[in-house]
Amino acid sequence: MMKMVNNETGNKLIKLGILTAAVGLGMKYVFPIALPFLIALALARFLYPLARYLENTVRIPQAASRLLAYGIFLLAVGGIAAGMMYLIYRMGSSCLGNLDYFFQTAEELLGRCCDTMERVSGFSTQEIQRTIQKGTEGFTDGAVEYSKDAGRYMLGLLAKMFLTLIAAYLVLNDYEQIVGGMKKTKLGLYTVNLLKEMKTASWAYMKAQFSIMGMITAICILGLYVLRTPYAFWIGLAIGICDALPILGTGTVFVPWMLIEILLGGYFHALGYFIIYMVCSFVRQVLEPKLVGKRLGVPPLAVLISIYAGIWVYGGSGVILGPISALVIYELYKF
Repeated sequence: MMKMVNNETGNKLIKLGILTAAVGLGMKYVFPIALPFLIALALARFLYPLARYLENTVRIPQAASRLLAYGIFLLAVGGIAAGMMYLIYRMGSSCLGNLDYFFQTAEELLGRCCDTMERVSGFSTQEIQRTIQKGTEGFTDGAVEYSKDAGRYMLGLLAKMFLTLIAAYLVLNDYEQIVGGMKKTKLGLYTVNLLKEMKTASWAYMKAQFSIMGMITAICILGLYVLRTPYAFWIGLAIGICDALPILGTGTVFVPWMLIEILLGGYFHALGYFIIYMVCSFVRQVLEPKLVGKRLGVPPLAVLISIYAGIWVYGGSGVILGPISALVIYELYKF
């Protein structure tokens, strides 16, 4: 009897290991390829109720209702994009208008930093400036290469966005046939149910992340106000958004800021930024597993493990892909 139980447990562990490896490889290599079509399916599902409303209530023919719903979506996205471009243009114009002031301020800060480094290290200001100049030349060369890679990445991203938009309209146009065809097979029916579970879990995860981002943004704004930092609200808001991004975080802003303040002799502000940074890090580390676990209905420890395992497997994007992979593994294991 004990031998049968051990064999059954061993088989379950083997199946779970194979499933985990398959999901990990799929999320890492297949998921990026399938992502535009998954987004297209989500967009079609989002626009389908509007299309049905136009068709049944306003009495617009089916083809015209799908096209009109899609057109409304494009207009809304275009309006948001135009507003963001206008905001960037206004900010860019303001920066260009104050370019001389920025250069003058940067030169003064560099001089003060060099003076501090001269007192600490014993090197002359001229030597430090020559070292910084050499490093800047190397940074400039690297920035050129990076800009080329960024340009290629943006072109690829635009191509994927164009593909997604076309696929979304095609899926919306034949939505009933696609969903109906999927539900006719056992695998397709399970895929539909799995997508519903993923939708619920993803929305719960996003709500948890927005809650954490709101708390961290509030902490940053309050801390910067206490330190009497200029533009505390906007800087705190930007830091909160950075913290919500997988690769970036509050340390991306606060760590260089602390170092600059130390070089300039602003030890009080450096200590204040360090405290804000530590509080934000503590809040995220404590609240993320708890809130995400509560909204997903799983233990916080399991969420924490999935996040760190996701970072180890996928890199910075593992903050999002880790919990999603764990959910997919769990649902497939039940199946």
